[in-house]
Amino acid sequence: MAYHTYEFLRRRKNDPKWRGAYESARLQRAISFVFVLAIIALVLFIYKYNIDVMYYVNIVVEKIENIYKSFTSES
Repeated sequence: MAYHTYEFLRRRKNDPKWRGAYESARLQRAISFVFVLAIIALVLFIYKYNIDVMYYVNIVVEKIENIYKSFTSES
């Protein structure tokens, strides 16, 4: 089936042929909205509590490097 816009599907939400596609598009839209809200909340939390994100990024990078080194040294 070809891609249709949300407005196209919304206008046909009561049509049995398009009902499933409309519900799927609505769910995807809701999930996207919640995801964006979560990202905004995370950024505001980091900003409010002045969290040093790079410190944690460096820790994760070091752990990944250690795991990679342990796999390559075993070979």
